[in-house]
Amino acid sequence: MPTSRACLGLAVLAAITALAGCGGSKKTPPVPPPPKVTVFNPPLSPVRDYWTYNGYLETTEAVEVRARVRAEIVGIEFIEGTEVAENKLLYKLDQREYDTAGKKAEAELAKAKAEVTKAEADVENWKAQIELATAELERADQAIKSGAASKTDQDKAQASLKIAKAQLDAAKANLNSMRANADAADQALQTAKIQFGYTEIRAKIAGRISRTQKTRGNLVGQSEPTLLTTIVRVDELFIYFDAPEGDLNAFQRSVTAEPRPDYTSRQIPVEIGIAGEDGYQHVGYIDFRENRVDTASGTVRIRGQIPNPLRANNVRLLYPGLYARVRVPKSEEKLQTVVPEDCLLTGQEGRFVYVVGPDGTVDKRLVTLGATVWKAPQAVPGVTPPSWKMMNSNPPPAQEGQPQPQTRAVKSVVAITAGLKPDDRVILDGLHNARSGGKVTAEEWKMIPPAETGGKGNAEEWKRIPPAE
Repeated sequence: MPTSRACLGLAVLAAITALAGCGGSKKTPPVPPPPKVTVFNPPLSPVRDYWTYNGYLETTEAVEVRARVRAEIVGIEFIEGTEVAENKLLYKLDQREYDTAGKKAEAELAKAKAEVTKAEADVENWKAQIELATAELERADQAIKSGAASKTDQDKAQASLKIAKAQLDAAKANLNSMRANADAADQALQTAKIQFGYTEIRAKIAGRISRTQKTRGNLVGQSEPTLLTTIVRVDELFIYFDAPEGDLNAFQRSVTAEPRPDYTSRQIPVEIGIAGEDGYQHVGYIDFRENRVDTASGTVRIRGQIPNPLRANNVRLLYPGLYARVRVPKSEEKLQTVVPEDCLLTGQEGRFVYVVGPDGTVDKRLVTLGATVWKAPQAVPGVTPPSWKMMNSNPPPAQEGQPQPQTRAVKSVVAITAGLKPDDRVILDGLHNARSGGKVTAEEWKMIPPAETGGKGNAEEWKRIPPAE
């Protein structure tokens, strides 16, 4: 037992001695290496600046379908809310009254034509009577000269000729009257046919039809044309928006500086997007601007036309009355530096990015944003659209059998009009580790445009566009 206690005391003494020795010789901890960040050189990309507005869609044509004759609705031949073709039968009205009126008008016309024929025969008859009276007068004149007739016979012949001429004039007047009656009867028949035609109400334009205001069995057109429904054209729509007078003045100055299409030339493109869509997926052209600026709002009303074709399952994406985002190009495309929107930060001074110098020092760089160049479209199963990507220029070796990612997608790309140069190294990943004036370890990545990832065109086409000033 004493021996055990002695051993325990020696162990405690040794531990105290060791602790005392450690406290007397402290070691400085190692300095951590600079944090790692991902950097890239902002590439040049073709960028077009835009004016952006808010607007609304409206139909290019609208028709009110009305009953133009007094009759009862006996049939409705369309489905409410669907698209109908031009000249499609929509309503059937009771035709009996107008069918009877038409047959009566046909009878009246036939009677008038018969009277015209009789009057024409009378005219021809009196023309023959005049010829006979003229011949008798000539014979009476010869007889008087030879002493074979008296003056009385000559007077009778002259009187017969005058009577025949008067009867001819009366027959001609009667013929004109009969012809006028025939014309009136023909007009009455045409009116009856028109009114009979109104008993079948057809679509004057192709478009989407509304609900019916009157159902079968109702009497319509009694005192005035009755509104039955409406049709609006939907295969092409108007987009209306109001441009501030400053934009109008800028456009006017640009036209004086270089040849540009006029508003009514149908060559100025306009792009729109609606709720639930990314970007501006529908493209049309401007076809009208108002002839004066609204003094109350300081804006001028602009109108464009947007095609609205049928899509899958006979669906049209645009609808009259929808709110829409509108943009109009200011100029032609020019090359500008572009960056992913993820690398942009916001401070009291405005928008900025972090750049890394050759010695690894981080610098805060204020930038001026331009137009949005690209946004990732909505994902569609089985479809991989061309897009901007980031690619690791020098990927590290795989660790423990797991390869390191060499590419990553970019959600959106914006243009930088001032503050950056193509040889700057901009931080994209690791922003939370970056401090202005601090040191970082930069890993070089490359920003790849759609032209080099399966998009339209190629790198040479991108280089041919003149740089932005």
